[in-house]
Amino acid sequence: MTLRDVRLRLRALLTPRRAERDLHDELAFHVDRETKKLIDEGMAAAEARSRAQARFGSVPLAADRCRDQRGTAAVDNTIRDVSYALRAFGRAPLSALTVVVTIAIGLGAVAVLFTFLNTFLFRVDRVPDIDAMYGVERPRADDDRALLTQPQFDALRRETRIFTDAYAVGPHLDLRVDGEMMTGTFVSANFFQVLGVSSVLGRAFTPADEERPGGFPAIVLSDKGWRRRFNRDPAVLGRRVLVAGVPLEIAGIMPAGFRGLDVSGPDFWAPLSLLPQLQADQARGAGDLTVEVVGRLRPGVSVESAGAQLSAWTSTQPGRPPDRTADRLMLVPRRGTLPHPMEAIAIFTPLFLAFGLILLIGCANVANLLLARGVARQREIGIRLSLGASRRRIVRQLMTESLLLALAAAAGGYVVSRVALEESVYWAVRTMPVDLGDINLNVPAADWRVALFLVATAIAATAFFALMPALQATRIDPVRTLRGELVRDARPRRARNTLIGVQVFASALLLICAVIFLRSAIASSRFDPGLRTSDTVVIQMINEPKRAAMLQAIGRDAAIASYAAVRPDLIGQPFVGVADTGAGKTRVSYKFVSGQYFDVLDIPIVRGRTFAASEDEHHPVVIVSESVARALWPNRNAIGETFRIEPDVEPGKPPAEDAMLVSRLVTVIGIARDVRGFRYSDVKDAGIFVPTSPSVPRTSVVARVNGSTDLARQTLLDHLTRVDPNMGLIIMMRTVARLETFFLQIAFWGSLILAGLALLLTGSGLYGVLSYLVEQRTREIGVRMALGASTRRLTLLVLSQTSRPVTWGLVAGAGLAAALATALLATPFGVFIAEIVHVTDPIAYAVSLLVVVGTCLLAAWIPVRRAARVDPMRALRTD
Repeated sequence: MTLRDVRLRLRALLTPRRAERDLHDELAFHVDRETKKLIDEGMAAAEARSRAQARFGSVPLAADRCRDQRGTAAVDNTIRDVSYALRAFGRAPLSALTVVVTIAIGLGAVAVLFTFLNTFLFRVDRVPDIDAMYGVERPRADDDRALLTQPQFDALRRETRIFTDAYAVGPHLDLRVDGEMMTGTFVSANFFQVLGVSSVLGRAFTPADEERPGGFPAIVLSDKGWRRRFNRDPAVLGRRVLVAGVPLEIAGIMPAGFRGLDVSGPDFWAPLSLLPQLQADQARGAGDLTVEVVGRLRPGVSVESAGAQLSAWTSTQPGRPPDRTADRLMLVPRRGTLPHPMEAIAIFTPLFLAFGLILLIGCANVANLLLARGVARQREIGIRLSLGASRRRIVRQLMTESLLLALAAAAGGYVVSRVALEESVYWAVRTMPVDLGDINLNVPAADWRVALFLVATAIAATAFFALMPALQATRIDPVRTLRGELVRDARPRRARNTLIGVQVFASALLLICAVIFLRSAIASSRFDPGLRTSDTVVIQMINEPKRAAMLQAIGRDAAIASYAAVRPDLIGQPFVGVADTGAGKTRVSYKFVSGQYFDVLDIPIVRGRTFAASEDEHHPVVIVSESVARALWPNRNAIGETFRIEPDVEPGKPPAEDAMLVSRLVTVIGIARDVRGFRYSDVKDAGIFVPTSPSVPRTSVVARVNGSTDLARQTLLDHLTRVDPNMGLIIMMRTVARLETFFLQIAFWGSLILAGLALLLTGSGLYGVLSYLVEQRTREIGVRMALGASTRRLTLLVLSQTSRPVTWGLVAGAGLAAALATALLATPFGVFIAEIVHVTDPIAYAVSLLVVVGTCLLAAWIPVRRAARVDPMRALRTD
């Protein structure tokens, strides 16, 4: 192909009218030249013109051949198809709008999920050479990613050449900044340098700052924290703020959207060296602080080679047993926000399937609509076939029309997804209990990946809802259509019934899930945890040097009726230990409590006594629950029994973070009633209670309040923040009880919205199909009525058109729901789910199926009435 050919083809594409004009001028020139030649030979002008045209041949055919030689036929045909489709939409705007809205709802639903997945997995900040970022992890079964101590991190940087550099991330803490709670992340000084991100205002941390004695007294704000707390005021640079009561300077502000490699960015970043000053409980010493390590792989070093070097370095660490496989380290890619992308995909896949059912129903709706339109357009298609158009060409035209509608629906789906996300985040923040901390949820941003996903899904949906109707519409006899003998059904019955069954199947499945969640939420709201929640609060104290002053403030507060110590607190799981009674060892759960604990929470001591005020963790006495007493001493009175209790250390795992319990002999002095706790949250009581007191470090306080719990919490918060500006949270136990149903309610509302959309789309689709069938069979209905058919028989006639697909759709939906429930219960996770969600609730199945049947009957009511009101004489006169 020469440059001239390229230039001519570009001109034909960019200026098609000029190219056509030049083509006709050139063809006319050849005819005129032949005509002039014949006239010069003595032939009359009229005869010469006719003879010249006969010699040249068909001018339109020659023009088509020239167009084919350009190589732009595909583009020209596409332009003509688009132009034709736009004119068709103008003739039937309501039908086109119906298709766009229906598909947009389904696309918007799946775009909501993809936006979350994109934010947490695919979308990363503008980190240079993100593929070179790797995290250092141990092959352990738990989810703990803080796997190295700070000295090990320093040794890794100093003694290996795996990374060009590596940074450490410590705890994420809620700290009060000038009295307002903000989220901070503690990082090493080279954090921003390794990621290659610069501040937009001020400066970031630098390794030189870390060399200053006592660390560097500065923090760096994220754009989120700068906007939320300081209203984007540039004058905050250099301002001193009190962070947990420690004066620090704001050194810089990072770019908008920068989150590091975490799921949700903090309000600010602080140096690890400041952790002992800001949070004494979190940094008990450099050797105890664990950090997450992420590094940039050195150029030219393969992952396999780096892993081998890492293993070799690990084996040389002092104090490491040679056979300790749990201490081996491995490299994990950190290209996205989530460190384990396959786990995220596994979680999102069922959600995509659920939300995708809405798109499936919408596509089935549109496919039924296009089947009906295909019958109405038989004359048009027949004429085009008789004029020489191929079936393939007409199918392409119909697919182009559908694709244009789908792309318009993709734009509408984007709007639907943004509105849904805005409303979801708004209601999530509004309904979340305020005493759980500062809830700051941002609406996930959409980027080019979301746009690409919408377009790709729209194209895939086009293939689903448009191909079958297009093929069906072109399966006609052109001769019969030219005679006006339109085929009333065109044999799309099987396809139509399949689509109706798919819609009913998806609606039944989603509605069953919604009703199951509703009934489970109702059951959970009536669940008795076995402890007092209406007027009790949990006070978390994290500043040990001020514990005595805070306990004095609690004791002086008139709102506090009584209080007790507990560790771990009621929001966390108990410790796990081993009880050795001589007859065998048994794993048990335990926690430390003071004697008032049982009275504050209304947990009765069924036998024996509670702890005396003088008994603490050094006294060899315990209280056991009824279930533990039965397990350890069946058919015996447990009071006075002696056994050994010690922390449970599993092979390959470090000991529990508990220095107060040592292996020792203890005596049972009391038996407490079993506490069921909360099934959905981590609030579960222990089987063995060990004595402690509120003055012991790292214990929390559970208190019973007088009067209004909200007012008492606020008063107590005011008093304690005067002692410690960064005191921990005060959580009302009724809030924890509410969380038992909160997530079930979220699941219910989510599935209810999906089920409502599914029913709405299914009902509208069924109504459209029956309306079309009634219209197509008007003459038949008139004949039946003229022959004496009753309204009842006509009603059954219309309903019989969809009774079979509705029935198998209901059976398939209920059957799949039951199969999924059975499969879920067979998994280890299913045992936990079964305590919360009754996945095989027969009432939920029955109610759901009745609602779907009622919706289908309601959708059929108007077409049925229309069929019953047909005038026989008018119907018989209809062509």
